[in-house]
Amino acid sequence: MNRCDDYINHYKLDAEHFDYFDNPDPTDVAYERLFREFLLGFAGKKARVLDIGSGSGWTSRIPHEQLYHVDLSLRNLGSLKSDSSAQALADAHHLPFKDESLDLVIASEILEHLNTPETASREIWRVLKPGGRAIVSTPYKERLRYTLCIHCNQVTPLNAHLHSFDREMLLSLFPSAKKNVYLFGSKVLANLRVARLFARLPLQIWRVIDYPLLKLIDKAQHVVLVVEK
Repeated sequence: MNRCDDYINHYKLDAEHFDYFDNPDPTDVAYERLFREFLLGFAGKKARVLDIGSGSGWTSRIPHEQLYHVDLSLRNLGSLKSDSSAQALADAHHLPFKDESLDLVIASEILEHLNTPETASREIWRVLKPGGRAIVSTPYKERLRYTLCIHCNQVTPLNAHLHSFDREMLLSLFPSAKKNVYLFGSKVLANLRVARLFARLPLQIWRVIDYPLLKLIDKAQHVVLVVEK
């Protein structure tokens, strides 16, 4: 099993050297907007929201009373301050929140980076209130690729992705939950690089094309799990 022995220090350094949210490619930007809109459609209006691995802070668009950003990098957290948000330098394996204290938890493109996604999923379930919701997304059936690190001569997974998920694997992380799973982002459309054509159109128009393609050809960029407690 892939592991990162010092993942906390890894992501602190990663944030200092790379800004993954400053992507000038207009097609990639357009696709990211469509995907975020899809996730936001499951969020509703929640009082207390937790965003794990907050990145660019896109979850601030969710109607909320209090939004908590959790990240391993002070640099990332420093750019996300607002009147209705709070920051916590913390690890998804050990969330600094009380049992059943949160209405909504977002973990988007996080689990594939973690040493033990099962531990993080138990933490998400622990902090969710009864009636609460979690939205979890990962790459779908990702073919993990590796390189040989020039510094340590160890085989290293690209993008620090340690795990690959399909529907069943993601569903198994929350065995006792009410849940639904969705696919998003046909790789056929991605290869044609057509997302830019939909940049100013409603998400529903994209899904009219995307969803039938995913039913026909099981090749998606993302799998999304919506969990109800």
